[in-house]
Amino acid sequence: MSEGACLGKVSIERYKWHHKRFTNKWPNHWKDENDFGGFFRWKLSIETENSHILDDIYRGETYRRLCRILPRWQAYRPVDSSICLNRLETSLERMSQAYNHIRNCTLLALDKVPNDQLRIIWDELGSIKEDKGEANSSSTYSVKATTTPLMLLWGQTLTFDSNVRRNFLEDFPMYPKHLFANNWSFENWKKAMKRVQEDLKSSPEVENYFRMESLEKLGTDSCVPYGRFLDIHYYY
Repeated sequence: MSEGACLGKVSIERYKWHHKRFTNKWPNHWKDENDFGGFFRWKLSIETENSHILDDIYRGETYRRLCRILPRWQAYRPVDSSICLNRLETSLERMSQAYNHIRNCTLLALDKVPNDQLRIIWDELGSIKEDKGEANSSSTYSVKATTTPLMLLWGQTLTFDSNVRRNFLEDFPMYPKHLFANNWSFENWKKAMKRVQEDLKSSPEVENYFRMESLEKLGTDSCVPYGRFLDIHYYY
């Protein structure tokens, strides 16, 4: 089966059902300051043409907010979160310029996101959970540890945790089974993101529904966190 064979796997009905289950378990997800909704609304209130959450003014507060969320989301399990969070502070500084290049790009425009800037971010966030906190030559890291902070910062990637990986791969069985693994290369992540992008672009009614969800939950339809909505869609 070719990679282009199964379009339209995302559905509004499936999202609604999974979102109901998700918010029954985490009722404050969109409201709590120390959860996705609160973080993303704060991000939207800060970012303008000339300022963003990883610039010199706001990076410290961004780091403090991430430190309150990532341990609860078990982003670095089973590694000691305190070790990873210490490294995160440095990584946020080093990836600040790269983040500025991608922050206004959505999943729908993934092809226009500068690949070199994405790779900088991937290496910075991925290396945090490595034994010595250093990037490796293959750019292969714990996918959840890499994408969870990126989803909070950018809103366009799924976390691809074990639940999401399982359900995503059930929908797209043409993908190699090694994507069930905890560690992904940058290339494999981009391939999965491209697959999701194609799926979303082939379903304009779903795209429009996510825009309405974003307007209701976050007060905007101009910076839609497609990754967060799709992560919930594939969670169950």
